[in-house]
Amino acid sequence: MSDKKLRQRSCVNCRKVENWTELIRTVLVDNEIKVDLNHRMPGRGAWLHLNCIKMSINRKVFNRSFNYEGEIKVGQLEDYLKNLSNY
Repeated sequence: MSDKKLRQRSCVNCRKVENWTELIRTVLVDNEIKVDLNHRMPGRGAWLHLNCIKMSINRKVFNRSFNYEGEIKVGQLEDYLKNLSNY
């Protein structure tokens, strides 16, 4: 039997390589970070661990990942994190 290998992605914050199923994909749309739950949104994606979200916002790693100079809105990402903590 041939086992399918899962795609590997690296976290933009801690740089650890994991299977893509272990990471959250985010996309920059109109200078706002959107969480791509279905992994289908067009554009460059930045992958990160759930526990790396807060630190990545503080360190502004999205500017480097998306090669974007200017203010990036992270409201939806913060809302996503708050919703996860409610469960």
